[in-house]
Amino acid sequence: MNFKYSIILSFFLPLFCWSQSGFESILLAVESDSKKIFERYLDPMMKGAIYSSNAGWYSTAKVHKKLGIDLSLRLNTSFVPSADRFFRISDLEYISTDAENLPTIAGESRQENLFITIPADGIYPEITSNIKSPKGIKSKLPLGAIPAPVLQLGVGVPFDTELIVRYSPEYHRNGVDMSLKGLGLKHNLLQYFGPIDKVPLNVSAFASYSNMDIDYDVQSFSSLNGSGQVAQFSLNNYNFLLLASVDLLVVDFYTSFGYSGGSSSFKLLGNYDLEYNSNSGIPINKSLIDPIDMNFNASGYRTTIGARFKFLVFSAFADFTFQKYNTLSAGISVNFR
Repeated sequence: MNFKYSIILSFFLPLFCWSQSGFESILLAVESDSKKIFERYLDPMMKGAIYSSNAGWYSTAKVHKKLGIDLSLRLNTSFVPSADRFFRISDLEYISTDAENLPTIAGESRQENLFITIPADGIYPEITSNIKSPKGIKSKLPLGAIPAPVLQLGVGVPFDTELIVRYSPEYHRNGVDMSLKGLGLKHNLLQYFGPIDKVPLNVSAFASYSNMDIDYDVQSFSSLNGSGQVAQFSLNNYNFLLLASVDLLVVDFYTSFGYSGGSSSFKLLGNYDLEYNSNSGIPINKSLIDPIDMNFNASGYRTTIGARFKFLVFSAFADFTFQKYNTLSAGISVNFR
């Protein structure tokens, strides 16, 4: 497994582990019930991906000198609140079960028996099916959190500004089509205050935007017959932050405060053939086309504190961001100023 594939696999570990969860069998339920389960089950992954992929853009408020560069590899992990590891099911209309709740994708590896009823509609008689609820994959996630490895390059440009680029060439392998790109700007604010810019304190304004798209072939593991079965995941996020750091000889201490957020979407496309039991004992077949299209949003104020240790041209850093899904970021970098 090459390095690039390892990065992509770890970023989308929740999505890949989903293939073992029995997720697609929920399509057998009445549309109103299936959409509730899909949305609530996926919610922590979709929001966690926004928070984790939006972290780790900086390890100092100091801006590179013109044409100075910083190449870094970072791992961000967003911790799912305990309340988001399960979801309520009391409002499901045509699903019965002995369970009080079901695990989300970030919850425990627990499956419950679900009895599905599809009421008669004038075309089909009342039909039923028994399925298992999708499992949580908490035990397969690092620290039970949503991961996001990031490779990025920072370059000093004119006007005491640093351009930061996150980019991955389009990737096509093992049923995965993926693209990732992002752009950040860090601008030194102390340059406008005269001699104060000579002290170890640095203050900068920071803004960023990034986009990620992935298509994942689910046909190969789907428990439902059909054709063209694909999962599409899209993510957009942004930051508007004020950075400050004390930059000493061997260590930097940094912090930030500001507003960040993003949106993500999940689509389940293709044709899905469903089979039910009926009172007559004759199986009844139905077909769904492009059954799922959901959107998720997350935003709010955030505060980050961290430290960076410098060894000649190499650095190691770690920080913690306080937000709805608290996020730990750590990594290494090579710096040339």
